[in-house]
Amino acid sequence: MRIAFTAQAIYSHLVPLVLPIAALARQAGHEVVVATGAELAHHVARAGLRPLVLPNAVSMSDIVADEELTRKVGAHLEPGKTTDGTAEMFAHAFISLMGSRAAVDLVEVLPSFEPDVVVRETTEFGGYLAAEHLGIPHAALDLIAPLAPYGDAVVLAELNRLRAAWNLEPIDDAWSPLRGFRASVVPEMFHPEQARMERGSHYQPPKTASEPLDPAVADLPAHRPLLLASLGSNAGHLLGTGPSPLDTIIEVLGRLPVTGIVALGAEHDPAQWRGVRADNVHLTSFVPQKTLLAATDLFVTHCGFNSICEAFTAGVPMVGVPLFAEQSANAARIQQLGVGLALRLEELSVDSLTSVVDRVLTEPAFRARAKGVQRRMLALPPAEQLIADLEEFVNGHAQRGEKEVQWNRYSHPATG
Repeated sequence: MRIAFTAQAIYSHLVPLVLPIAALARQAGHEVVVATGAELAHHVARAGLRPLVLPNAVSMSDIVADEELTRKVGAHLEPGKTTDGTAEMFAHAFISLMGSRAAVDLVEVLPSFEPDVVVRETTEFGGYLAAEHLGIPHAALDLIAPLAPYGDAVVLAELNRLRAAWNLEPIDDAWSPLRGFRASVVPEMFHPEQARMERGSHYQPPKTASEPLDPAVADLPAHRPLLLASLGSNAGHLLGTGPSPLDTIIEVLGRLPVTGIVALGAEHDPAQWRGVRADNVHLTSFVPQKTLLAATDLFVTHCGFNSICEAFTAGVPMVGVPLFAEQSANAARIQQLGVGLALRLEELSVDSLTSVVDRVLTEPAFRARAKGVQRRMLALPPAEQLIADLEEFVNGHAQRGEKEVQWNRYSHPATG
């Protein structure tokens, strides 16, 4: 079987989960390519996989850095406030802009590989449009943003606008792009009831080689609870140059009887950090988060889905400080599940953060419920089963007698 994986040109969308699953498919004997933006192609090659470069791919970071694109998709960031991801912004950014550009590229490059199936991460709509246009099966990896507004009427309208441009019949169900095969890496209970699917499948995240801890981290004092704080790889782009919530986090951890570790982000050298410091808080540019969470008592996080998934796997309670997009929905969900508490940026202060950190750290129910979610994660089938189920899905298409794709007869709509 020939499988074309597609992912946004965003590190957190490609590297943590899409590449390991693509590697599992290759290990199972399938031919695999991974289509993404040129700036991330080296990550694909480093994983031992063949990249298909999409030259027109644009990422959310590109949009945020471009005032014209920011206005076009409604992604304006207001310093000091959590920017909620509206359905309009999602439709304009991920479908109209990123999806349409990727679709044009994919229709150009996929014939060189002739895939039997396109497997896309759910925010990557170019793979959906290209597969529909080419008449081949497509599957979705719900690895990035399961709480994004996929079912909204605005999303349906934008999908149908682009379907018309690609000479495709309209659809009447916004969830249609996910209904054929949707694979998730969290238990069903994380999905609100309206987002659950009869044919949805849930698997353990793929196992990857663990990265060792820096000796400076391993040697930190062990007589107090260990707290890890990270606002994700995109925090530098999203927070701008104003006051950083990292300062508030460091000050709070410095006042509590804990050992703190704060990942500042790759753009910040701890030696050059001009913000708040505290004797009991270790500052670092990067920490192997998945490795360290197994030894952590509480996780202060921006509530990106990768981070939540890793915390679930480790059974660690959370305090959420969402920044952007569906992170506030993720933060609300961890509160609903009782595995943590959250504060929006506009609510964040030394007093408010101290209160929620102290409560999550000292009330045993938060940790007990986090361990309960961990048990549910451990009960999921291994990620290798995802590949077997994908094979069955594709074979089902073939058995229904769907015609073979004639790769040389397809073209894409004219672009302006």
